[in-house]
Amino acid sequence: MTRTASVACYWLAAITIALGAYGHGFVGVRPVRAAIAASTLAPEIVRVLWMVWYFVSGCMLAFGLLLFWAWPALKAGSSSRSAVPFLIGTLYAITGIASYLYSGGDPFWLLFLAQGVLVIGSTLVLGRTRT
Repeated sequence: MTRTASVACYWLAAITIALGAYGHGFVGVRPVRAAIAASTLAPEIVRVLWMVWYFVSGCMLAFGLLLFWAWPALKAGSSSRSAVPFLIGTLYAITGIASYLYSGGDPFWLLFLAQGVLVIGSTLVLGRTRT
């Protein structure tokens, strides 16, 4: 039962992290685009903002793909590829906590914390040798 729940948690986190690239790059960009258009930011600053914005979208997709890559080993009960999910989960958890605090308590950032905890927790369970 614990393993089944961990599989569901791992896949929920992996899919939502990968889909975060779409949400970030195509949906979430709309209000940012409007805010930047209404600002007086220098063009070179705007270019950097867009480069970083789409780099983050690419990172989300890459993280999701790396979680998919780690899956076969975890499915077999091996921890041989668990370092990657642990790093991704830790980054997401730290980002969630820090952003929640820095934003003054915007609950949106708790999604990142939840994804990180799901990845870390499910990897701990799945990476154990099957008995």
